Amino acid sequence: MQHPDALRWDSRYSDEADWYSLRSPRHLVTSHLNLLPPNGLVLDMAGGTTSTGRYLAAHGWRVMVLDVSLVALQLARKKSNKESLPISFAVLDLMNPWLPASHFDVILNFYFLSRPLWDTYRKALKPGGLLFFETYLSEPGPDPTHYLNTQELRLAFNDWQIFHYLEVERLAPSRKGGQRTRWSAQLVARKPE
Repeated sequence: MQHPDALRWDSRYSDEADWYSLRSPRHLVTSHLNLLPPNGLVLDMAGGTTSTGRYLAAHGWRVMVLDVSLVALQLARKKSNKESLPISFAVLDLMNPWLPASHFDVILNFYFLSRPLWDTYRKALKPGGLLFFETYLSEPGPDPTHYLNTQELRLAFNDWQIFHYLEVERLAPSRKGGQRTRWSAQLVARKPE
């Protein structure tokens, strides 16, 4: 039996492949490229079609993408193969996976929230490694566990060197057209050496 999250996301990526494939790399990463180590290993968690991973791979970084959706990773692999990019892909339930200790130079986490991963990230990043994290803040909805509380992300990594933390209201594009206002928290932090 397939994981319910995989079924849901596979359906979304199948129905809206063009919308996901046309996404730009995340500004939070592209605006902080000077912090990234040269030729490092990047882990893109819940990376989907990995627009940011493809961007980083095209600029010399090795990238590993994990996602629960096989359809998303097939779309990403097709694009990366066409461009001969050094990206590896794996389908995985991301709620609380095992990752090797001190293995990654950079971890990307965009719009996916599993609080048990925070401890996993602490262990999986090399000393001096970078975490780029952005996801939505709490708002009325069906499942508040998928949203951060204000300042929660900053406090979770307060013992790291924080280069950027911002809670920002922004326009979020809708896959069905139009935009709506959403609040999100952004973090760029370095694990202590």
